[in-house]
Amino acid sequence: MDVRYAKEVRDDLLGSMAWLDERRGGLGDELEVEFYAAVSVVQERPFSFASDHTGYRPCRLRRFTAVLYYRIESGIIVVMGLFVGGRDESRLQDRGEP
Repeated sequence: MDVRYAKEVRDDLLGSMAWLDERRGGLGDELEVEFYAAVSVVQERPFSFASDHTGYRPCRLRRFTAVLYYRIESGIIVVMGLFVGGRDESRLQDRGEP
């Protein structure tokens, strides 16, 4: 399945990477690797993750306390957000089209 990204996802990822790099150099790069590994898992098994209370499907990253949220639209995976360490998930409701 093809993958598209909501415009906010780039900011989610870059902001989280910068925040982690402030704590320990290189940790942000490790988050990026985990993020794209999760995208690959979602691509391979998009229906393996059930929708949650937000209406999106959460896929937890293996190493970090982070969750990738996506939905499936007309055979396309749309990544809606990446949330690290307990950030407010309700912001997903305001996210539009990729």
